[in-house]
Amino acid sequence: MQIIFQDPYASLNPRMRIRQILGEALDTHGMATGKARRQARIAELLDLVGLRPEYADRYPHEFSGGQRQRIGVARALAVEPGFIVADEPLSALDVSIQAQVVNLLCDLKDRLGLTMLFISHDLDVVEFLCDRVIVLYLGKIMEIAPTEILYRHPRHPYTQALLAASPVPDPAQRLDNRPLLTGDIPSPANPPSGCVFRTRCPRAQAACAQTIPPLIEVAPEHWKACLRDNLPTPLT
Repeated sequence: MQIIFQDPYASLNPRMRIRQILGEALDTHGMATGKARRQARIAELLDLVGLRPEYADRYPHEFSGGQRQRIGVARALAVEPGFIVADEPLSALDVSIQAQVVNLLCDLKDRLGLTMLFISHDLDVVEFLCDRVIVLYLGKIMEIAPTEILYRHPRHPYTQALLAASPVPDPAQRLDNRPLLTGDIPSPANPPSGCVFRTRCPRAQAACAQTIPPLIEVAPEHWKACLRDNLPTPLT
């Protein structure tokens, strides 16, 4: 398992050349031993993320934000992981650069057969990149479903509100009856009792304050944590 960090500026050691940054992972895990194999593997990693092999002798400050994030991806791939955690890898990048990194991640996922946990607040990117979506609120799972099903048929009130709040290019397509959330997000250090979403939920009832809703399968491969309209098939 490896991780791609959120901030491409803070996650690379400014005192190390790219060759050292990528080589450190190889050395730590005893991979690509020998100078020739080590250099060849570093060049291969840079080429894999769309950077020139000669960039290996540069320092991080000589790259743009998008290039630095590509180096972060190369470092994550250096030890040939089967699982990668991408912790909001686009949030520190310009929109034009975000598209390039998203396309890179999609390509690498398919070419290398990677499993990726992609953490993001960008609903459009999640829909484009992910096969399955988990919706969280205050660290608790609200809904799980395949991407197409969740975006077309959201079942949890929080998921419905999230998707309804997403910008619509054509004002004529805006939903007038979309659910609107009121109030502020509670402190994660002192969450509400029962369902953590209940203080902002337009469908909350008295039982929501007393019971933590279990994840229930409401349709094939579609789960939600809500006390309303659930089927009795709890997730184990």
